[in-house]
Amino acid sequence: MLPLDVMLGEDCVLAPDVLWYADGRVPDAYSPPPYPLPDIAVEVRSPSTWSHDVGPKKAAYELAGLPELWLVDTPARSVMVFRRSRPDDPEFDLAAELRESDSVTSSLLPGFALAIAEVFRGL
Repeated sequence: MLPLDVMLGEDCVLAPDVLWYADGRVPDAYSPPPYPLPDIAVEVRSPSTWSHDVGPKKAAYELAGLPELWLVDTPARSVMVFRRSRPDDPEFDLAAELRESDSVTSSLLPGFALAIAEVFRGL
């Protein structure tokens, strides 16, 4: 069922374009939405939502304690990655803008690497 609504706070529910839960945190398939905060959320740029994605939506994820956020900027062919260096950090304190020659990795996904060029293949 799409979209997958995620509860960020009492009055804040968002539907990330892609989300990932660590083992043991995946919501039950029969649980009604909204679902708990994922470990990684991915938002893909669309002309009507990008300013919201990089502004209020990023701030809401940060405030809710999301460990990692990836913002995919299709016109710029880049991926902005925001993370916390420690789980208890109140804000995203690590950021990277990855280009097509880079790969995205995450300490949350040991052994995972995605070439940014693959993200934009066929666009």
